[in-house]
Formats: sequence, structure tokens, C-alpha cells
Amino acid sequence: MSGTVKNYIGYVRVSTKGQVYGHSLDYQKDAIKNYCQSQGFNLVRIYSDEGISALAERPAFKRALDKLLKDENIHGLIVYDLSRFGRSITDIFTKINMIIEHGKELVILKQNFVVKKDMDAMSRLMLSLLASFAEFERTIALERMRAGKERAKLKGTKSGKPMHRPPKEINWDRVKELRQYGLSWSRVAKIIGVSPPTLIERARKEGYYDRDDFQPKY
Repeated sequence: MSGTVKNYIGYVRVSTKGQVYGHSLDYQKDAIKNYCQSQGFNLVRIYSDEGISALAERPAFKRALDKLLKDENIHGLIVYDLSRFGRSITDIFTKINMIIEHGKELVILKQNFVVKKDMDAMSRLMLSLLASFAEFERTIALERMRAGKERAKLKGTKSGKPMHRPPKEINWDRVKELRQYGLSWSRVAKIIGVSPPTLIERARKEGYYDRDDFQPKY
């Protein structure tokens, strides 16, 4: 490879849509960026599979691997965690062997490990252990997911919460009285036993919210 600065690409993945908008995806990206900056590497691009399980097809990962293997100017691939890289021990080592055969590297930040062609026996043993732990963690996560789905089925919903839970009855005369005494909607909601957004939403539907007779008299 030409040049003195090494070129790397990154790959990140999160399994749920919630993680896309939470901290997990950004955390992985920031870790990759910070690593390249600290090592003086050129980060060409970060490929991202957002809200995709490791068991599903990962289009961004395929593009990243294709870029790594075919572009002679790319030195290696960086992932935050080995579990982001492969589905199983077999899958992990199949892809690692492809990377090594092309003279490229795989950097695993969480485990502080660099996979490369000239690894010694101890490094290869450590890699095998890391892959085993990654598969173990994934298996445990899948078992928890299945157990959660079974509990949800028993309770009738995806989330496990009871279906068709009747809304809390609201005494609108009481609400009117409290409002006329000058209490805010938030304070009234606390007394009634519902959240302020719920009370206001219900009041709007009932045609009470912002009515003159619900406004404080003083």
C-alpha cells in the first residue's frame, strides 16, 4: 500500500430502532473516530447497519467487507465490538480468514485487539476466546429475547402489558372545582392521579380544556 498514512474504514451496527436514536450508534462511531485520531489513521468512511439484528442480512456490512477486500488503499476495518462483526464463531473466523488472506487488518476496540496475518499462537488463542465469548453473549441475548416474547404472548401484547386496559375514570366536576380554585393543570393531574399530558389530552377530547369555566376565578 502506498503512502505513510494508513486508511481505515469503520463498521457499526445496532439491533433496534431505539438504539439508532439513542447513544449506542453514536457511541460506536465516536469510538472509531477517536481511535483513528489517536493513531494518526485516516478514517475513510463508517458503514452503518441501523436497527438490524446480527441474524438478518446486513447490507452495509457487505459493502464494507467488499470495500476492504477490493480496495488496495484500505488498510483495515475497525469495529467497536466483535459481536458487531459476525454472527457466530464460524462466521467470525470465515470473514477473518478472508481479511487476513488479503493482507488487511481487523481492529476490535472494545477488546483492544488487532487481527492481522502475523499473529502468534497466543494471539490466535486469545482471538478464539474472544469469538467464543461474543457467541455466548449473543446466545444469552437471544434467549432473553425469546423469553420476553413468550411472556408477552401470555399477557397478550408485544410489550407484555395487558391489552385493553380501561382508562382511569376522571371526575370532571372535581377537575372543574380544582381549576376554579386556581390550581394548575399539573397540580390537578397529581390530585386526580393521572399524568398532566394524560389529563390535558383527555380534557381536550372531552371539550373541557381551556373552557372559561375551567379557568381560575382569581
